Amino acid sequence: MRRTLLPLLSAAVLLGFTAGARAADDDAKTIIAKAIKAHGGEEKLAKYKAGQSKGKGKAETPVGQIEFTSESASMLPDKVKEVVEFEVMGQKGRIVTLIVGDKVSLEANGTDFPLPDAAKEAMKDAGYQLKVARLYPLLKDKDFELSALGEVKVNDKPAVGVLVKSKGHKDISLYFDKDTGLLAKTEKRGVDPQTGTEFTEERIVNEYQKVDGMPAPKKVTVNKDGKKSVEVEISDVKFLEKLDDSEFKK
Repeated sequence: MRRTLLPLLSAAVLLGFTAGARAADDDAKTIIAKAIKAHGGEEKLAKYKAGQSKGKGKAETPVGQIEFTSESASMLPDKVKEVVEFEVMGQKGRIVTLIVGDKVSLEANGTDFPLPDAAKEAMKDAGYQLKVARLYPLLKDKDFELSALGEVKVNDKPAVGVLVKSKGHKDISLYFDKDTGLLAKTEKRGVDPQTGTEFTEERIVNEYQKVDGMPAPKKVTVNKDGKKSVEVEISDVKFLEKLDDSEFKK
């Protein structure tokens, strides 16, 4: 009798887990679908494959807190450029980060800065992160595996999470405001460009602004291993269909 029941019980348990997994996947897809609509809809998200912005903020460094300004440009599928300028103890600094496909470079005051292999590999994932940020590919590309993470609080507001997995890439957790559907926080493993050491990076959107009828982050906080690392206010945001390749040169 026991031998007869065991396969039935095992099947019932397995079916229960499978049904639960499907429900979680469906919940994740529902969350993403709401987020796509909140961020302007698939048509606009697909149309604007490039963007530019400026920023100013404060960063915690080994020599204390410093103020900085930045200019950023990005374009799908795999181009990112960021120029950061700052001043420390009366000396001006300029850092240029450039990612074009598999080519990664970091220049400090006109001199190439050697990057550990771990940092290079992590930075090469920029194109993948741009793709995830567009949201709509998450429901179209079969390479993505989505699962619901449940409810948390972000900025004291309820948010629902979705874990994004894809072979060959680090997991990314996305948390969306439960009411508005707007992205409230991302969480992933990052790598320090100087040491190659991994850390948990959180990017929290504290405030949004409207640009051409679409929401864009205005105030963002970056935490490393739970400690505040950067606060930045973003301005002059442009959603563009394309940028010239010359934009992504030193």
